[in-house]
Amino acid sequence: MEAQDLSDGADFTPETVRFHESRREVYLSYRLTSDEQGSIYAETEIARSMCLTLRDVVLRLHPDLPYRTYVMVKEQQGQDPQVTWQDDFVANTDCQSAADNGTGQDTDGSQDWQPDEDGLGQAMIPSTDSAEIRVADGAARKIIAGTNGMRQTLGTDRVLGNEQLKVGFDPANSVMYVWSDYAEWNEERVDSWAKLAAGDACRALVSERESAGSAWPYSRYAVAEIGGSHYMMIRWGTALTRADCPV
Repeated sequence: MEAQDLSDGADFTPETVRFHESRREVYLSYRLTSDEQGSIYAETEIARSMCLTLRDVVLRLHPDLPYRTYVMVKEQQGQDPQVTWQDDFVANTDCQSAADNGTGQDTDGSQDWQPDEDGLGQAMIPSTDSAEIRVADGAARKIIAGTNGMRQTLGTDRVLGNEQLKVGFDPANSVMYVWSDYAEWNEERVDSWAKLAAGDACRALVSERESAGSAWPYSRYAVAEIGGSHYMMIRWGTALTRADCPV
C-alpha cells in the first residue's frame, strides 16, 4: 500500500498487520510523517478506519474468528515501536474514537499526553522520595489485594504479589504507572484487571492531592502490561477528583 494523505502535511504508510490469537488482538504497524496536530487528526482517522474495517471483516464476514481488539503501533526511524491506540472494535459499535467520546485517553479530553515507554522506564527506577514511596506502597497493596480477590474472575491459579504487580513514578510527566508482568491473562481478563488497577491508582493520587495540596505533583496514572520484549498501555487518565476515577 502507498502512503495516504490524511491532512495537510500528514503522510500515513501502513507496514504490517499481525494477529495474536490467544490475546484476540489485531496489530497494525505504521509510519506517519506529520506535525503534532496532524498526527492527532491522522491517528484518530486511522483508528476509526481500522475499527470499521475489522467490524466488517471479522464480525460480518468471519464471525468465527476470535479477535475483538485492535492495537496501533507507530514505527519511527531510530526509535522503538510505540503503541498509540487500542480499542475493542466489538464493543465500540459506532467506532467512536477517544476524541469523540473522551475515553481511552486522558479523561480531561486532552490529546497532548500519552503514556509511553520512556515514562514506564522512568517509573521502574526505584524512588528515593518518601511521599512517592508511601503512596506507591499503599496503592500497590490495594491493587495486589484486589487482584488476588478476583482470582476466579481473572482465572489466576496463584497468589500474585510485588514481583508481578508494581507501581512507580515518572516525575517529568507527573504520572504514576502501574504495571503487571503476569502475562497469563487473556484480553478480557487483562482489561478487568486494568480497570481495578486504574481505579485504585487514581484514588491514591486524588487522596494524596487532597491531603498534600499542590505539594503533590502527580495528576496522571497509567496501567500497563509487560510480557517478554513488549509492553502495552491499557488504561490511563487524569486524576483530579474522585469523580474522575474508574469505578
